[in-house]
Amino acid sequence: MNLKNHRGCKLPLPDNSRLFSRIAATYDFLNHLLSLNIDKRWRRELVRCASAKPKDRILDICTGTGDVAIRFAENNQVGEIVGIDLSEEMLRIAAHKMRSNGSSGKVRLLKGDALNLPFDDGHFDIVTIAFGLRNIEHHRKGICEMVRVLRHGGQLLILEFSPPGYDLFGTCYRLCLNTIIPAVGGVISGSSRAYRYLSSSIAGFPSPDQIIRLMKTEGLKKLYSKRLTGGIAYIHRGEK
Repeated sequence: MNLKNHRGCKLPLPDNSRLFSRIAATYDFLNHLLSLNIDKRWRRELVRCASAKPKDRILDICTGTGDVAIRFAENNQVGEIVGIDLSEEMLRIAAHKMRSNGSSGKVRLLKGDALNLPFDDGHFDIVTIAFGLRNIEHHRKGICEMVRVLRHGGQLLILEFSPPGYDLFGTCYRLCLNTIIPAVGGVISGSSRAYRYLSSSIAGFPSPDQIIRLMKTEGLKKLYSKRLTGGIAYIHRGEK
């Protein structure tokens, strides 16, 4: 794999790298607790939708503690898996998990910026990002950079929360986001700010239709969105 210094983009939300490093130790536990383990199913579905083929080269952006990369590593025929994240502490935990489950030799972890990916154009067959797009300051620039490193015919898959609607389910979801998650997350992680940010970042995130339009603007084809768990989250997919 050739690394490339693709300059000209500023770092996305640099304070967030420190924020996520502070909650890294409890990140997995709280994800599973607050989602009632549904987040594991969502990530499995993301990897299933990717339908990786033998020798595919895969990049997982904002890899965090590495759950999506680890799922891909279960396919022994995949050619290359790279996980990239701004948080050194998240990557440290990802590396520990991979050593524990035997996938460390299959995944390469890198510290890096989603708006300035250190890879040549067209290097990867599959690019994924799970719950990371909303943490990138410029969503369109982030998608543009992901498309840049995809080969022609490659696919981008985005797993992300959706803003709450205004029906009864959406009202309950918003209440949970604004009260339960910040309270529980703050107590367990020691950083209520991180979980207040989670709520605000979801509430202010573009709708599924808007994300699909951004992907179309960046030249992706065969676009679709898959609704998950009543619309709490979506998988958005497109081909270059």
